[in-house]
Amino acid sequence: MSHSLLSYLSERHYGKEPEKGPIAPFITLSRETGCNATELAKELVKTFRKGQEQWHFVNKEILDKSAERLHLDKNKLEHDFIFAKGSALDDVVKALTLRYYKNDKKVRETIADIIRYEARLGHTIIVGRAGALVTNGMPGGMHVKLIAPFEWRVAEISKRKSLTTKEAEVFVRENDKKRNYFLEQFATGKQPDCCFDLVINRASYTGSQTVQLILDAMRVKGT
Repeated sequence: MSHSLLSYLSERHYGKEPEKGPIAPFITLSRETGCNATELAKELVKTFRKGQEQWHFVNKEILDKSAERLHLDKNKLEHDFIFAKGSALDDVVKALTLRYYKNDKKVRETIADIIRYEARLGHTIIVGRAGALVTNGMPGGMHVKLIAPFEWRVAEISKRKSLTTKEAEVFVRENDKKRNYFLEQFATGKQPDCCFDLVINRASYTGSQTVQLILDAMRVKGT
């Protein structure tokens, strides 16, 4: 699926202006570690397609396409820039040739450009990648954040990844820090929590209930 979607991004439409017409809706899903927004995105897509609406979701494909356009190794981009804890991109790319050198501002601009393009196309669910911050103010958006108590998230990660409770606690804490650092790169003075239309405690709702909450919020908002 990842490969086919990346081909879709590369060959079908990326870089072309969306056709003019009514503003199509899009969703951004932000999440705390353990809240599994990808599975929720899949369920949302299935639900929309039952109603003959052709939605899709993007996640890591955004970074894959960004790395391709920047001529950077995608693993380097994700591991050393996206999840670095305050390190300069100069350190990330010092082993690369000067021909392919890109500064951190260019990386952020490229990622944001791809996210905004997906939002303008509409009928897209953007998972993570600071989607709510990047598309804040764009028409048609429903911005959702998934949260849960730390203990609940640890239990989910422990079960999903077959980790001990201690290992899961370390995983959650480390990934929370990485995601917070990534969000900081795109905040540019904005208050991240003010970008969301809907915040859902995943410990209180099942997956199907969470999908219904999002659909109801879109209907009420008129998205």
